Amino acid sequence: MNSTNVLERSCQNSTSDNGIKISLLNKLTIADIKKFTDEKHLCVHLKDDVHRSVINENRNYLDNKIELREDIYGVTTGFGNSASNRISPDLSTELQHNLLAYHGCGVGKFLSEKDCAATLLIRLNCNARGFSGVSWDLLKQMELLLEHRIYPAIPEMGSVGASGDLTPLSYVGAALCGMRHVYYQGKITRTDEVFSLLNIKPYQLKPKEGLAIMNGTSVMSAIAVNACNEIEHAIDISCKLVALFVELIDGRASPFHPQVHNLKPHAGQKYCADTIYQRLANPEQRLGRKSKTDQVIDHGMQDKFRLQDSYSIRCAPQVLGPLVDTLTWAKNILTIEINSVNDNPLIDHEQDLILNAGHFYGGHVAAVCDSLKPLVANMGALLERELGILVDERLNGGISNNLVAKEDLGTKSWINHGFKAMQITSSSLVAEALKQSIPMSIFSRTTEALNQDIVSMGTIAARDLSRIISLVKPVIAIQSMAIRQAFYVLDKDKSVDKLNPKSREFFDSIASTFQPVIQDRALDKEIDEMVKFLFNE
Repeated sequence: MNSTNVLERSCQNSTSDNGIKISLLNKLTIADIKKFTDEKHLCVHLKDDVHRSVINENRNYLDNKIELREDIYGVTTGFGNSASNRISPDLSTELQHNLLAYHGCGVGKFLSEKDCAATLLIRLNCNARGFSGVSWDLLKQMELLLEHRIYPAIPEMGSVGASGDLTPLSYVGAALCGMRHVYYQGKITRTDEVFSLLNIKPYQLKPKEGLAIMNGTSVMSAIAVNACNEIEHAIDISCKLVALFVELIDGRASPFHPQVHNLKPHAGQKYCADTIYQRLANPEQRLGRKSKTDQVIDHGMQDKFRLQDSYSIRCAPQVLGPLVDTLTWAKNILTIEINSVNDNPLIDHEQDLILNAGHFYGGHVAAVCDSLKPLVANMGALLERELGILVDERLNGGISNNLVAKEDLGTKSWINHGFKAMQITSSSLVAEALKQSIPMSIFSRTTEALNQDIVSMGTIAARDLSRIISLVKPVIAIQSMAIRQAFYVLDKDKSVDKLNPKSREFFDSIASTFQPVIQDRALDKEIDEMVKFLFNE
C-alpha cells in the first residue's frame, strides 16, 4: 500500500464514530490502547466542544501571565535547580526548544513501536485534560501524527521516573517539531523525511509546551499498560495449559472444585480455578481417592496410586490467583494515571492558580510494575515446574523420559533426547525472569544537583516488567509444545478424543502449529513460531 492510500484511509477514519475520542468527557481505557495498537486503522480524534474552550481559556490565562512578566516555572525561569534563573518572556519560546535539545541524550535501542504508539496516545490524553497550559494547535499536531501512524522513536534508557520521563518524552516533542526519528509504516525513519512525504508542517512550540510534553509519566505508563494487556493474555493461556496438563497426567480435579475456593474466596484464585475446572473432562468423577486403574486400594504401596498431586498442579490457582488480583488493581491504578494531568506547573484559570507540584513522579507506576514482576515470573516458574514433571517418566504417569517418541524410533530411541534441552532453556528463562523481579523503586537516586533528590525509577520498573514477560512467553510456548508432544508420545493422540471440548479446541490449535519431534531436531525457530501464534504477534 502506498503512502497516498494510507493517508486517504486515515482521513476517512478520522471522521468515524468508531475511533477513540479524546475529551474531558471521555476516559481513555487500557482496552482503548490495546485496540489502537492492534488495529492499524483505528483513529484518534479530539472532540471539538466544551473541551476546546477549556484548553483555550487556560492557554490564554497563561499567555496573560507571561505578558505581565510573572515568575512561572519553566516558562520565565530555568529548569530544575536552574529555576532561580529568570528568563525574559522574549526568550521563553527558545527556552522550550532548548529543553528538547539538551534532553536528547537517550541511550540504548528504541522502545517497540507499540510502546511508542501508546506513549503518544497517552501523552495527548494527559495534555488534553486542559490544565497543562498547552494550545489546541499542539494537541492537533499530536492527533495528526496518530492519524498517520507516525510515532516518535524513543530510546529505552535515560529516565529515572521524576521529573517524569523527561529524556524519553523529549523524543515526543522533537518528533512533533519534525526532528530526530519516528516509526512510520513499520520502519524507523528520519522525521523530516516523513513530514516532507506527507506534507506535514513541523510544530513550533509555544511557552510552557516543551515542559508540558516532557514533564510526565506517559512513557512508563505506556510500557506498563502494554505489559498488562500481555499479562492478561498470558494468564488465559496458562490456565488452559494447566487444564491440559491435568488431563495428560490424569490429575485430580478436586484442587479446582468450586467448593474449595468458596472456602478461601480470593477473586483471582476463584477465577483461575473455575477456568481450569470448566476445561476438565468429567471433573466431578475425578474427586475420589481411587487409583488410576480404579482398583481397590489395599494395604501397602500401590503402583501409580496418587492421593494428591504435586504443588505445581494442586496450587496452580493459588499461584496464578495473586497475579490476577494484582493485575486488576494495577489496571485501576494505570487507568487513573493515563487520564491524569501529570506535568508541572498546573494551570487553572478559573481559580487563578498556577500550581507547582510533583505529579510527574511515577511512584504509582513503579509500585504497579514492581508488584507484578515477581508474580509474572512465578507464572513462568509454575509452568516450568509442570514441564519438569512432564519430562520425568517417574512422575508423568508412564510417558517416556524427556518425551522421546520411542515407538517411532525403535533402537534409535537411545540416541535421541526429545525435550531434554527444552527443559534447560525453560529453566534458564525462568531463572532470569526471577532475577529481574527485584523491586526497582528501592533504587531511588539523587540527580540534577539535588533538585531531584528522590525519584521513582518507574520507567525502569516498567521495562523490567516488559522484559520478564518477554522471558515468560517462550516458557509458555515450550510448555505448549511439550504438552502436544506428550499426548503424541503417550498414545499417538488417541487420548485427545476424551478431552473436554474447550481443551480439545485449544489442543488442536497447538497441534496445528507444532508437529511432534520424532528424530531430534533444532526447535529454536519453532519456539519463536509458537510464541507468535499464542500471543498473536
